[in-house]
Amino acid sequence: MTRVRKTGLVACAVLALAGCATGSGVNTAVSKTSAGIGDAALTPLNDFNLRRTEVPARLEALQSAYEALTAPSCTTIAFEVVELTKILGPDVDAPPAPDRPFEQQAGEGAASLALGGVASVATDFIPFRSVVREATGASAHERKLRAAYERGVARRAYLKGVGAQMGCAPPAAPEPGAGIPPPPRVEYRKVQPD
Repeated sequence: MTRVRKTGLVACAVLALAGCATGSGVNTAVSKTSAGIGDAALTPLNDFNLRRTEVPARLEALQSAYEALTAPSCTTIAFEVVELTKILGPDVDAPPAPDRPFEQQAGEGAASLALGGVASVATDFIPFRSVVREATGASAHERKLRAAYERGVARRAYLKGVGAQMGCAPPAAPEPGAGIPPPPRVEYRKVQPD
């Protein structure tokens, strides 16, 4: 499929999704697309390892997820959990975000589709892209970054487990009821004798 055809298909899909949305959805699509278009167009620089996301210093310093705590207390655990959450984003035990209106979801979907299309078209010209990524070290850096984030997630879970054992309150321990599935729905039926 030619690059022009792909770009045309992406543009049509974006217009269709944005058309489903009202004014606020279109505004969301336009603002998110214009904010991310530069990053999407510069995606090939990531493949050549000329531009990359650096490993956060806090995660770089973390050698093991199970490092001993220097002064185990609810306050120190909570501080470290909050610091990791700033880097990693919300934990799985965090309450879910409220549902966004359909218009906003459609606008974000249209923006995501458009930016993905731009990034795809921008990287299409690189022959043997996976070989280029390995040769330039981009794949190795991406693996290092992913491992650091996984270590950070494991550290946060470990800290919350220690905090729960000590009887700490969130954020030094999981939110109450986290990971506990809701009770099954019980249906009572009247049994009639034969």
